Amino acid sequence: MTEPIITDEEVLRHVTGLVGEAYRRQLWLMFLDADDLALPVLMLIEAYPNRPTYPHLEKIAGAIADMVAELRAASVILTWERPGPGDSTPDERLWAAALGIACEVRELTVRAQLLASREGVRHFDKAEYFAVAA
Repeated sequence: MTEPIITDEEVLRHVTGLVGEAYRRQLWLMFLDADDLALPVLMLIEAYPNRPTYPHLEKIAGAIADMVAELRAASVILTWERPGPGDSTPDERLWAAALGIACEVRELTVRAQLLASREGVRHFDKAEYFAVAA
């Protein structure tokens, strides 16, 4: 993509174009530079437990930090792909909240989190995933 990805709608369009129809459980990492241009690197993480554990969370957050440094990325887009309905599960909300916090602690900018399901791709907003504690 040669145009900046600035708005939430542009993020959604970009991710939808890459992920397409959800068919497996995996986490997509997409990186943007300081001008909000998509970097030509995708990272997929398939092996993570249903509920976040500290070692897995640290491993994934560390991998994101390493990629951000290597690519000189300004931000990352996290997309949680899995088959099934469009509503998030408690475990997905827990993962999104925990990984968002782990990135924040490392001073990494998460541009957006999205959820890809059989119903398509949608924004996975903080208000939704922080409701895990409610």
